[in-house]
Amino acid sequence: MTEPNLTERLIQLITPLIAPMGYEIVHLEVQLGRQKTLRLFIDFDWETADKEAKTVGIEDCVKVTRALDEPLDRIPEIEAVFHGAYELEVSSPGIERPLRTPKDFERFAGKEARIHVFRPLTGEELGNLAYQLSNPKQKNFLGTLSGFRDNRVLLAVPSGSADKKSAKKARDKHKDVKTDAGEPASRAHPKGMSGAEEVTIPLPLISKANLEPAFDIAAEGEPGKKGKRARP
Repeated sequence: MTEPNLTERLIQLITPLIAPMGYEIVHLEVQLGRQKTLRLFIDFDWETADKEAKTVGIEDCVKVTRALDEPLDRIPEIEAVFHGAYELEVSSPGIERPLRTPKDFERFAGKEARIHVFRPLTGEELGNLAYQLSNPKQKNFLGTLSGFRDNRVLLAVPSGSADKKSAKKARDKHKDVKTDAGEPASRAHPKGMSGAEEVTIPLPLISKANLEPAFDIAAEGEPGKKGKRARP
């Protein structure tokens, strides 16, 4: 597994090489050992690319592979990681597209996402004390993205918990506790969303976040053909 600091550093170094082409890196993996591989998952840069282009295809992957062919040879950090020959693979992000930056969470507002955190969150971090008391050990969240604010992901999740008695007790006990939005904690939920309530998840505490696959949309987000290159 690639170390987070190394991943972010390589993304910072490679991004300027493909940004002028209208692409961005959504995920990067480094594989060492017998088979050395630099694996990039790319998408269209939503701020600069044609908004009508919805899915990265084979042609896009080939274009990026060719564009990186020589420039990568001139990056000392790449040589320091691989110490010689390696293989470059470029793919689309697929149906479980990783979510990494604030603009990712803003761009896909209204879509279902699965978010994993490093540790259980406090009621203050969640912005919803009653929900936290009902789900004190929760580290995985599945819900609908509502946006991004104050370095926190806004997520609409199903109300309640498996322990309904505890949930009711928590709501009764803390019915007058206010959330950051000023609403009673037991009633904090996005307007117009029946059976759901909103929680906030601090971006630094997210270990992994992905779009939840929508299998009724055939072929959208399928991985493109991988472009490969081995350095001499």
